[in-house]
Amino acid sequence: MVLFLYIKGTEMGDTKTVFEEDRITDGFDIFFWVFNDASSYVSTHWHTAIEIMYIMQGEVTITYKNRNIVLVPGDVFLTDSRVPHSTKSLNGNRAILLQLPYDWLKRYIRDIDAYTFSFDCHSGNSALQADMECLIEKILKMKSCFESKERGTNLLFNSVVFEMLDVLYTRFAVPIDAELIKNNIKKFHRLEPVLQYSNDHYNEQITLSQIAEISCLQPEYFCHFFKKNIGVTYVRYLNEIRLAHIYHDLSETDYTLQQLLEMHGFTNYKLFRTMFYEKFNTTPGKYRQQHKK
Repeated sequence: MVLFLYIKGTEMGDTKTVFEEDRITDGFDIFFWVFNDASSYVSTHWHTAIEIMYIMQGEVTITYKNRNIVLVPGDVFLTDSRVPHSTKSLNGNRAILLQLPYDWLKRYIRDIDAYTFSFDCHSGNSALQADMECLIEKILKMKSCFESKERGTNLLFNSVVFEMLDVLYTRFAVPIDAELIKNNIKKFHRLEPVLQYSNDHYNEQITLSQIAEISCLQPEYFCHFFKKNIGVTYVRYLNEIRLAHIYHDLSETDYTLQQLLEMHGFTNYKLFRTMFYEKFNTTPGKYRQQHKK
């Protein structure tokens, strides 16, 4: 599942654009990244990897299972495989991001499809807090190894990865029944080509009949199916992708707002203004003034 993720000012160079997909860090089996993010917005998406984020500075809002969860320094958050979510950090953050690819997890947790992985980082439960502290300890130890230039630290990094995997499996894995497993996999395979096509052609005019055909469903049922499983209507989902691209280009390019709307397929100006204000609590003009380089 691929979706553009825009991040300004990373620790790994001056890269402005990477892809929100299941990624691997060079030399390792997982993706591990320490970054400084000046401002970012990632529209609703999913990936097959389990994703973990640990916040060191700033603030990140994750929309997950119809909840807006505000993460602050010291918070750790786990996004399970194939669960739709979106993120935004309007004023930036410094964080550690991990992705544990599904195929890699499957090698070591053979029955991974029988579990869901999640926890409420703001529950206040003392036992859960102790488990989260253990997870954070592993993440920070991985960071230390990752940043070290000493010989053999890559081996130590990998050993800590498996310590972390043990914590996930023994403390945060919740069993689910076989029928639910079957339904989840079926839904994923039906929606994956829809989301991929949408991200590849988001700046075109995609009709409901056209996208429903890709999912092999009738348009009316497709609308119900999509909203039930993704959490937003298909039209909203498509416009959020367009919004994410425009949000990025307002600060990174000199194109006029009208040019950006046309480039990214957002034809309803009034709706765009409404969505932009809802998401970012400002107008496109004010955002550009504050963030233009």
